[in-house]
Amino acid sequence: MLARTLRHPHIAEALRWEKDGEPLDARAVAIAALGMAVPALVGLALGRPGIGFTIGLGAMLLAGGPAQPGAASEPPSPGAAILPAMLAVIVATLIAGAPWTDVVMIAVAGVAAAISGYSRPLAIAAIRFIIYLVLSVSLIDGAAEHRAAAALIFGSGALWNVAIRLLLARRRPAAPPAEPVRVVTGAQRRAHWQRTMRTLAGWQFPIRLVLGLGIASALRHAWPAHHYGWIILTVALLTQRPLEPVPVKVLQRGLGTALGVALTWMILTGLAAPAALAVVICILATGASLARSRNYLAYAVLATPVILLVLDIGRPIEPALLVDRLVATLVAAAIVIGANLLLGRWVAAEPTAPARRR
Repeated sequence: MLARTLRHPHIAEALRWEKDGEPLDARAVAIAALGMAVPALVGLALGRPGIGFTIGLGAMLLAGGPAQPGAASEPPSPGAAILPAMLAVIVATLIAGAPWTDVVMIAVAGVAAAISGYSRPLAIAAIRFIIYLVLSVSLIDGAAEHRAAAALIFGSGALWNVAIRLLLARRRPAAPPAEPVRVVTGAQRRAHWQRTMRTLAGWQFPIRLVLGLGIASALRHAWPAHHYGWIILTVALLTQRPLEPVPVKVLQRGLGTALGVALTWMILTGLAAPAALAVVICILATGASLARSRNYLAYAVLATPVILLVLDIGRPIEPALLVDRLVATLVAAAIVIGANLLLGRWVAAEPTAPARRR
């Protein structure tokens, strides 16, 4: 029975370890370890551990993600990696804390999702912007003090991550002359994007994202006593551009968060000393950064305790909070799957069926 379950396509894909990722060499380990360890040590030395760990969290979340089908193997330039994150932090700082914050955040995320179809680089940048925007708003909303600086502190982690990668950049041998490729002009890209946006298939990603974030926001405000802001963050993480009814990533995130919450509970039960928690956070953040480009399930298991411990640092984390995080993850997965099924049915019913993928 167990063997048959493990052979199920979704389960097998969720457990598959990606081989075509960033090499797990000494450089990768150093980048992953320094991303959290250095800010954490500086924060502890200055008596402001929350600031240090928040910077480290920003560095961890900017680590390279899984390879995208058809994407170039070269990593993005530092500017391409950091600009969306910093723009998201600025926008979050401007809108957070107001009664209409969620409305503006969802509208901005929807615009970013709509323009993401223009090109693959813009799609990657837009998705990075959306996730950082939701994370930054969540971080500011949870900050008891220094709300205006919370997102900027978090965003500085992106700067730190890029700085490490530049300092530890590999020396690449001179590449042989590349074969000439067909250059797609800006006019061709605009024409393709405009043609796509005249169809429901072209709007399916922004519609699913706005619908999911809207439902998540309504649930958070309906039960303010619970920590259901996690639903909004999880919806942003799980809503992908390709329209797939039940993405493997949803399974990975749900199972990974459940295991991550259990791991968090064990950590809090077995460790009380701040120094010990700091060491564990650094170890988990290092492992999460290394696992992200290889297996999203492993990344979710390791990253969940880091996010939980850092977002609520300095405050007691009770079992009820962990239960809320788990329930929120499952609710977010249901929202994403429901939106996928709904839009999938509508797109399939379109009179014309233009090409849906570049």
